[in-house]
Amino acid sequence: MGVSALVMRVFLPFAVGYYLSYLFRTINALIAAPLTSELGLDTGDLGLLTSVYFLTFAVAQIPVGILLDRYGPRLIQSVLLVAAAVGAALFATSDNLLMLLLGRALLGLGVAASLTAGLKALVLWFPKDRLPFLNGLMVMLGALGAVTTTSPAQWLLAWVGWRTLFALLAVFTAGCSAMIYLDDLSLGAGECIGNAGPAWNSRGQLEEDLYRSAFLASGAAISDFRRHRLGAAGTLGSAVVH
Repeated sequence: MGVSALVMRVFLPFAVGYYLSYLFRTINALIAAPLTSELGLDTGDLGLLTSVYFLTFAVAQIPVGILLDRYGPRLIQSVLLVAAAVGAALFATSDNLLMLLLGRALLGLGVAASLTAGLKALVLWFPKDRLPFLNGLMVMLGALGAVTTTSPAQWLLAWVGWRTLFALLAVFTAGCSAMIYLDDLSLGAGECIGNAGPAWNSRGQLEEDLYRSAFLASGAAISDFRRHRLGAAGTLGSAVVH
């Protein structure tokens, strides 16, 4: 199997999963104002909505690690992303705080393995001398999820509203889950091939192209994030005041 196929069928699906983790982690600041105006949430409710995500995320870490070693990243990540998709769909249809909390809890649980599953998949399929590069690239691409909650998500929120936004995220998350599960290259623990991945040239063209594209994209995204983060903070502050 060629390097390009491995990147497309192993690296990118798990990187998208990690991207979703960052996106769901930071999107609350964007939707604070509509949640406050539409559902009458106060500052304590908004804080609870944010914290319940991290609570379920943290509690799941040790069980997730055990399950990844037992069943492998393909099965565990795809199943958990289904939970995240259900959480996003539930959040989109919620009309009270309890349902919102349940949706956020499922989101935290559903993305709990996003980074570790991705890193384990890389260990299974790629050679050791390329793991530092790919690990760093995955973290960088995943962190763009936080940047997406600035201008792109703000534009979509203004166009379709927060409920439709979360419904779209639910569909996208379910699609990512299916992409990981249906691809038999994303091996389980019992099928581990160690680091017997394809031979990569030390300065392969694919690696150079990936690095260049990611560097340019992240530079533009970070600039956009810095420009809009005060605006997002102001939105949350306005929601808190009112």
